[in-house]
Amino acid sequence: MVKRVLGKGLEAIISNSTSPVEDLEKGITEELDRIVEIDIHRIKPNPDQPRTHFDEEEIRNLSESIQSVGLLQPIIVRKAGNEYFVIAGERRLRASKLAGIKKIRSIIVEANEEQNLTFALIENIQRAALDPIEEAKAYRVLINRFKIKQNDIAQKVGKDRTTISNLLRLLNLPDEIQQAITGGQLSAGHAKALLSMPKHKQMSVYREIIEKGMSVRAVEKLSDEKEDDDGSPKKKSPRDPHIRQMEEKLVSILGTKVEIKHSGDKGQILIHYYSLDDFDRIIEILQ
Repeated sequence: MVKRVLGKGLEAIISNSTSPVEDLEKGITEELDRIVEIDIHRIKPNPDQPRTHFDEEEIRNLSESIQSVGLLQPIIVRKAGNEYFVIAGERRLRASKLAGIKKIRSIIVEANEEQNLTFALIENIQRAALDPIEEAKAYRVLINRFKIKQNDIAQKVGKDRTTISNLLRLLNLPDEIQQAITGGQLSAGHAKALLSMPKHKQMSVYREIIEKGMSVRAVEKLSDEKEDDDGSPKKKSPRDPHIRQMEEKLVSILGTKVEIKHSGDKGQILIHYYSLDDFDRIIEILQ
């Protein structure tokens, strides 16, 4: 029997489509003759799974549904030796294990590491969004391990490149602040304002936000304050509104703090970076 191939191939589906993951899976799971039952203990979680936290109540509810009506949609796996790894459907796998299922309906596809991680990203971002730190770490794996450029990542997951860039910047924040973002104690707006501050101010301002419930605008005002060498606030000279507008435009493009120092017909553009990874990210945008 001739082995059937999946349409244009998994790579084409992942690379060229920004449809919800349900549409991506449909092209695979509608071929009912490809569905097989695999011993559930032979299936391992996706080693590149970007999600680090799964909602236990959601898993329990899904488990009860599987006990009542069975698993309606098969999971998608890839084979490695005698084991299988989940490409899409890790929550279904966890819920099936909780329900005591011995064999699980599956479709086996061939996928390399990059395709595997990209598919997992699409599933999690579009079906049940990752928190910003989980999402940023997943993008960092794609960049560092697979050498994929931000523009290519943006196309694969259907997001704007600036969004990807701004998420990656969150990983320059101290671990404690990143944990607060993951836990929902700190908003993305607060995090963005903290990123525009010097490193030595970030933790103290973060604690003020938590203790006093500071608004994003209040934090942004603090980030606008300049300091003298002794750490005291420096009085600001009036800014040209046009210069300020141009700074904001560059910030939105580069995803980092930018200062324009203009005098007469000349001046300087100062672009801040907060780590070597951040430097590489900015250079990639400029190129």
